[in-house]
Amino acid sequence: MRVLVIDDERLALVQLERVLRQSMEITSIDVFQNPKQAVEQASELKPDVVFLDIHMPELSGIQAAELIQGICPQTDIVFVTAHDEYAIKAFELNAVDYLLKPLQKSRVEITIERLLKRRSTKPLSKEIEKQEQTVYCFKTLRFQSSYGQLPELPKWRTAKAQELFCYLLHHRGQIVHKSILLDLFFPEMDMKRAMTQLYTAIYQIRQCLQKMNMNIAIHNSSIQEGYILDMGQVVLDLERWEQGMVKLSGSISEDQDQALRLLGEYEGDYLQDYGYLWAEYERERLRQLWLSLARMLAAYYLGQGDRTSDALQLYERIQTMDPYQEEEGLIVMRLYDELGCYDKVIFHYERLLQTLENDLGLTVPLQVTEWYKQWQEKKNGKEMLL
Repeated sequence: MRVLVIDDERLALVQLERVLRQSMEITSIDVFQNPKQAVEQASELKPDVVFLDIHMPELSGIQAAELIQGICPQTDIVFVTAHDEYAIKAFELNAVDYLLKPLQKSRVEITIERLLKRRSTKPLSKEIEKQEQTVYCFKTLRFQSSYGQLPELPKWRTAKAQELFCYLLHHRGQIVHKSILLDLFFPEMDMKRAMTQLYTAIYQIRQCLQKMNMNIAIHNSSIQEGYILDMGQVVLDLERWEQGMVKLSGSISEDQDQALRLLGEYEGDYLQDYGYLWAEYERERLRQLWLSLARMLAAYYLGQGDRTSDALQLYERIQTMDPYQEEEGLIVMRLYDELGCYDKVIFHYERLLQTLENDLGLTVPLQVTEWYKQWQEKKNGKEMLL
């Protein structure tokens, strides 16, 4: 293992280096009293493990860990501290381990054993790159770390870390300035505390991505500016979905199978389960793309004469997503009538009535009420004959 040790206290630095050099598993050790210098050289040194003090002037251990993992995502972190409360913080950050000062040789050996066990089960970065990976954003955020594996829900340490990841994913490939993140996620905190919370959340995200074996990186554009989420070769379901939409030739009769597949892949609105306000524009844009294709295919089925049931299924879902279109509501009622689903005609009319009056304060259009009135008279007449 290649080890990096960072501590502003010279005595503690020497003591930890001496204990670590006794391990046969450690191939190289680089020590730094200045955390900024350590961060600057991390890309060249490429450490497997970093031992660093939490409480340091100018750049804390938490900040240094966040920056180093941005440069070397596969690096494990072990915090060293003289205070128990910082040890608790280390566990909150999902660090591999923590060491309390004064250091005990037996305790350091336990940490090395934990590191060796962890690294023996950790996939190599090259192995991860070869896997076909997908991030799913329709309805619920999920990760698929390899082809054929079922998508999994990420295990976030906090809801804040989850939303922060989603926000960076939303702006993938772009620099997101820290000032924007501070204003959006920690508006009530003073600058020092907010920055610490931001570093902590970024660190938690990187740990989650690493545990899920996702080849996604969060880079620091610079120490002060912001972050860039790099998807690498990882596929995003909504990008793949939009590419499929673009490939449709425009003739729905020729592409109906492809269109039906794309409509089925839309499992729910963009990040639907979280309701993030900042995602609403994208959520609505994608919803309108789905509705446009669904209406085109439903109209095609309706015109075929023998696809009534298929048309009805699509119009039902369209009405669920966009219930204020009374003309489509009328189509649904007519299709129910054609298929003999009379109870559903009544239910759908009453739901349309309630939706328009309660949600929009509008009355049902005359053409709908007239059709329903005539339908009831016709239905009642048939019942009387029976």
